[in-house]
Amino acid sequence: MSLTEVIKSDLLNVDRIDVQFADGNKMSITDPKTIQDIISQIKSLRLREKNTKGVGYLYFLDLKEGDKTYRFENTLTFDGKTYESIDDGIKKLNDFIIQMGREKIPGLLQGMEDLQDNS
Repeated sequence: MSLTEVIKSDLLNVDRIDVQFADGNKMSITDPKTIQDIISQIKSLRLREKNTKGVGYLYFLDLKEGDKTYRFENTLTFDGKTYESIDDGIKKLNDFIIQMGREKIPGLLQGMEDLQDNS
């Protein structure tokens, strides 16, 4: 199933994405083109329900749509259920978010340069 099926929103009105990285760094994304790039990647992910919640995170995204906030990390928790990605789209999204973060925040996630290659 897709993310939009899970949350019952097409995410067309997201006007801000707040990113919280595991090392404590934060950034906000308000550029409409960048937001749409991220949303299109998220919307293309295929999800399945998962029985356990993962431990830790590399980053999480808070998608702000009006008065609603959708939190997305490597898993999505919504209405008390946890979902995980079942394809390699999550790796592409992770690479994109980390690269963008490192362009804005020097030293972001130091010591984790090859994290995505080791998984």
